[in-house]
Amino acid sequence: MCDPSRQVVLKERSDLDSQSQGIPPIIISSVHEPNSVSEVVPSLIQILHNLGPEYHGHTKGLEDLQARLAEGRFHLAILGQFKRGKSTFINALIGEEILPSSVIPVTSIPTFIQYGDRMKIVIHFQNQDDKEYKIENSRELNRILSRYVSEDENPKNTLCVTHADVFHPTPFLRDVVLIDTPGIGSTHRHNTEMTLRFLTQCDAAFLLVSSDPPITEVEVDFIRQVRERVARIFFILNKIDYLNDTERVTVIKFLRKVLVNSKISDCDDAIILPVSAKQGLASKQRNDAILWKDSGFEAVTDHLKNFLAQEKNAVLKLAITAKARNIINDALLQIELRVRSLELPLTEVEQRLRLFDEKIREAEEQRLYAQDILAGDKKRITQHLESLAEELRTSSREQLLDIVNDTLKTEIDEEKVQDTIASVIPKIYKKKLTEVNEAMNKELIQVLKSHQKRADDLIESIRIAAAELFNIPYHAPESEQAFEKNRKPFWVSQESWDCMFNPIPKELIDRLAPQSVRERRIRERMKEHIEYLVTRNVENLRWETLQNLNLSFLKFGNALDKDIKDTIKATHGAIKATYKMRKKHVNETRSELGRLRTAEEKIKTALQTLGGT
Repeated sequence: MCDPSRQVVLKERSDLDSQSQGIPPIIISSVHEPNSVSEVVPSLIQILHNLGPEYHGHTKGLEDLQARLAEGRFHLAILGQFKRGKSTFINALIGEEILPSSVIPVTSIPTFIQYGDRMKIVIHFQNQDDKEYKIENSRELNRILSRYVSEDENPKNTLCVTHADVFHPTPFLRDVVLIDTPGIGSTHRHNTEMTLRFLTQCDAAFLLVSSDPPITEVEVDFIRQVRERVARIFFILNKIDYLNDTERVTVIKFLRKVLVNSKISDCDDAIILPVSAKQGLASKQRNDAILWKDSGFEAVTDHLKNFLAQEKNAVLKLAITAKARNIINDALLQIELRVRSLELPLTEVEQRLRLFDEKIREAEEQRLYAQDILAGDKKRITQHLESLAEELRTSSREQLLDIVNDTLKTEIDEEKVQDTIASVIPKIYKKKLTEVNEAMNKELIQVLKSHQKRADDLIESIRIAAAELFNIPYHAPESEQAFEKNRKPFWVSQESWDCMFNPIPKELIDRLAPQSVRERRIRERMKEHIEYLVTRNVENLRWETLQNLNLSFLKFGNALDKDIKDTIKATHGAIKATYKMRKKHVNETRSELGRLRTAEEKIKTALQTLGGT
């Protein structure tokens, strides 16, 4: 059941009017604004900074949150499956074609679009200084941006770009930063994990679906994960220009039903805004107010303005407050462990430290065991890839041979057969690539999720053991984001399919031979050609997929290891460091204890102000 007490109606329409326009009533949940995090965070930063370098990570995290509040940066992610029209949608909001169109393959590089007095691009790299471009017009912006986010110009992100900042003077961007995220289900940027990684930086999201089909199983699973990471999701039903009024109402009802049945929406209150991104962009370019309204973008921008005016600050503070509480609780545990290590008699500290040493040994054994399981899962997924590759060899070989037979039925012309094969190969392997990619992505995500859960449980068990041994209240993280990994995505980006034929010479006698003999020889040569093409294309796909699988497992395993080691350092390491300090510097114990107790009380007070316990 829906709770009317927690709903705020921003714009009301009668059911009849909603159906005739294909636009549902816009309803959002009210937000209770927390105590001002902007007043608390600066003092916390100073407290942690004064405690020393051991708390540098906590200080940096709070400084990042403070910067976002000070600048009023409300981050709105634009999400969607490949070819749903995300880039065109953003271009329509801006009013110019600043982003490469979705028909152009792009890498898994997020683009942050924000306000600036003049057009500018800043490209950020992994291992080199940023590059800044001052831009004269949108065409130049699109062209330069394509150098870094286009798969054609930056294949597989060989330039090692981390993200791009685009600055544009449109007033629309004064209160919001748009984030163009990697699409899901694409043959070029294809891991939901990459997009989910950036949702921790977002405060709300527009999720694009379209009428072809309205929503897929992949999208439903994706939306469930998005709900756990952002405060608001608004659904955009794109490509409504392909639907008549009746079809539009039918699609919206179907989408609502899927959201309810999938338990994504508690009731029929999900915000679904139907648009035509193509018409929206055209209306801006032509300065056509009627087309802008008919495209659905007037309703979208009106809704966003209302949302920003009424809820932006509250939602932003709510999101940042939750992140701040997790950082503070993490630092507080470390401080409390140090305090208890100073308060207890040395003999008790030694006894409890011995017990904790045993817990750490168990954790290390579990970490090594987890690595073995991860290696086994990697081997299993690799074997699955090999079986998929073999199936692909067989099916594509049969498909190409059928095309040869069908073509020869109409005309005994070897060049025509070759041209036909060359034209269908990209279509065949692009489709197969998508199928293999989706299969591997699905399996990889399931495997890594289980390992993520195992690591999270291990990390939390270390923290709980430390808290229990030293009689400290333990506060679990508010969400799974506390230990979320910034993993690189798994993807496959093969696009240059091999369509060239081996130079198998034709014998001169072919021209004089009977038709049946010529046909037989053509079939034999084409069979050799096809075997060559199948081997080359499938091997390219298999090899690239294998490399990305290896990279994904390597970086995922390293990230898990680092988090476990960091947790051990923050708990076991903090206790041991304090114990050693007491042994060597007896006279400093009292002053250090007083310093930590003061910091502890101040942090607890700040935590209560932020609604923590």
